[in-house]
Amino acid sequence: MHSNARFHYIDNMRGLALLLGVVFHAALAHGPYFHNLWISVDPEKNVFFNYLAMWTHLFRMPLFFIIAGFCAALLMQKRGGKAYIQNRLKRLLIPFIIFLPLTLLVLLHAMHWGSSVASTPPPLFGVMQQIKEPQVTSMHLWFLWYLSQFCVLFWLLHKFPKFYQHILDTVVKPVFLCVILPVIITASMSNLMVPFPAPDKLQPHWWAYGFYGSLFLLGAGLFHHHEAVTRYSKRFNWLLMIACTSLVAYFYFLPPSPSLEKVIIAVKTGDATPEKINLISVVVQTIAILSWTAVAYLAGFKWLSRFNKQSRYISDASYWIYLIHIPLLVYIQLPLTNLEVPVFIKFIIALSLTVTIGIISYHYMVRNTVIGILLNGRKAKPKNEKAGMLTERS
Repeated sequence: MHSNARFHYIDNMRGLALLLGVVFHAALAHGPYFHNLWISVDPEKNVFFNYLAMWTHLFRMPLFFIIAGFCAALLMQKRGGKAYIQNRLKRLLIPFIIFLPLTLLVLLHAMHWGSSVASTPPPLFGVMQQIKEPQVTSMHLWFLWYLSQFCVLFWLLHKFPKFYQHILDTVVKPVFLCVILPVIITASMSNLMVPFPAPDKLQPHWWAYGFYGSLFLLGAGLFHHHEAVTRYSKRFNWLLMIACTSLVAYFYFLPPSPSLEKVIIAVKTGDATPEKINLISVVVQTIAILSWTAVAYLAGFKWLSRFNKQSRYISDASYWIYLIHIPLLVYIQLPLTNLEVPVFIKFIIALSLTVTIGIISYHYMVRNTVIGILLNGRKAKPKNEKAGMLTERS
């Protein structure tokens, strides 16, 4: 079962999906829709950044959870259950435990410093000053928390081989992908605001289990039935047409941005349930999520399947960059709010500096250290770099 294959496109897509998170969060500062929702918003706005952020939001993390499920099945087959669960908890849960409090402390300092630097502090700063007992948040590291849980559940599922195989056989079938999966995701998100929020609280968000959990299993199924990827790639053009059409409909049915009063209630309670549910917008969102995720995955399979030292390095660095990028963006973007320069220039400056600092700090402070081993494992040196298994990362 392709035990000696190296899935370069999985490795490459993993890095791109994480770096796309930097683009997404950098764009939030300049999208008018997110004026009351983000911590480093700039007075200079352009509707282009609404579209950029919302479009990438549709498929960025769904794609990442499919990749994580793919890698989980790969590791389970390669190493067995015990070594798999030890590896996953070391790569996911321990970084979550270590980096969550550190990142939160640095972010609080960045916001405190930024409030005195920015001539026009973001509205969310005033909201947070009104919250006496804030909800505990996992911030942008929520994916590590959920992946840790999914990996444990996947490990338990593997202990029932017949059921395990039946599930992974089912999730790659057309009837599941075209009927059952859309129903699961629509039902999971039926009580959520559109665009869907991040499940960034420590208590369980059951909708995230239905949404991201299903995609995690789909990724595992695609590993065991990799021929299905080749088969579905022949439908790429049709999927792209569906994705583009659904994106237009998604923006058409998009509800108004939440008012500051609603944001205050959401921050106090941790509840993202809107006053009125528009089922049409939820269904359209589901179609857009699945079609764009499929397009992104198949595009990676078609065009990112070759080994490249530079992309491999970026893939290694992307985990670290994603862990630290939110505080970096706040440190960079809040001073930029005082400059009277075009909004696109501010966006490029913030994005470029964040990625550059991330790569430099990774190269000199992380890559060959204990932190680098924790995040990406020890660097193997096979005789033939283009052969062997995918490095055990997700």
